[in-house]
Amino acid sequence: MPTAWTCTMHPEIQSPDPGVCPRCRMKLTRIGQVESRDFPVRIETSPAAPAAGKPLRLRFTVYHPEHGRPIRKFNLLHDMPFHLFIVSQDFESFAHLHPDLQRDGSLVLTTTLPKPGYYQVYCDFFPDGGMPQVAHEHLITAGFRGDLVGSRPTLEPDPVAEGRLTRVVEGTRFELSFEPGKLYAGEEFALRYRLFDQESGRPIEDLHPYLAAWGHTLILSADGTEYLHSHPTEMLPEGLSLAAQRQLKGGAEVVFETFFPRPSRYRIWSQFQRGERLITVAFNIDVPRLQ
Repeated sequence: MPTAWTCTMHPEIQSPDPGVCPRCRMKLTRIGQVESRDFPVRIETSPAAPAAGKPLRLRFTVYHPEHGRPIRKFNLLHDMPFHLFIVSQDFESFAHLHPDLQRDGSLVLTTTLPKPGYYQVYCDFFPDGGMPQVAHEHLITAGFRGDLVGSRPTLEPDPVAEGRLTRVVEGTRFELSFEPGKLYAGEEFALRYRLFDQESGRPIEDLHPYLAAWGHTLILSADGTEYLHSHPTEMLPEGLSLAAQRQLKGGAEVVFETFFPRPSRYRIWSQFQRGERLITVAFNIDVPRLQ
């Protein structure tokens, strides 16, 4: 297997030589001789039957698809070896978490599922000797009597006014527009956020990096099968320590690039760090087929 280089934001981009990603301009990561198949993930829960509203310990173990041994090393993706998203089946609960890597290669954290029901679990990681990938798993709380299909969200699209979506969360007004302006499946689009202080009406001046980026965006289709994890087009300077990153301040405009693979309704969750506060804003959109 030849040595290869890839973009951690766009793993489908591969090159036999070092350089930068043609989409986002991120520096390509050397992946050497790699296994292109999916790496299985096992989730262990304690207690075995999760209870809503109570502490839940999760352990994730990733296995090599060829020899079946646990993976012990992971490449860092935005300062973390493993990004975990836990989303309730109705999309009303959202958590972006980061398990701690153990000496045996497993990853562990303790969290709480806020209410009874089904939860979708997305494990986003870059195993040593493999390609960046996402494993999609499920959890269900003990005693839940609902059904999987009936719990799915309807995702009523948010109203568009003057070409943008608007929402106020924790004193911040988020304005989201799309470029090109009309969304449809099968093409790349830019998501342009403008952030304003709701009280003063002025553009914010206290945006700080969160996990080595000016923001993070997760997009899921209504049925949960399409997973899109995107980062801003403006990158942080390379080689900065965590302390140096904390000294940076960004502008009030943040742009993400994404691709909607098929017609569906989608929910967009975006996260931004204002001062010491991590704020999550969500929008529902409808992405039709190109007419």
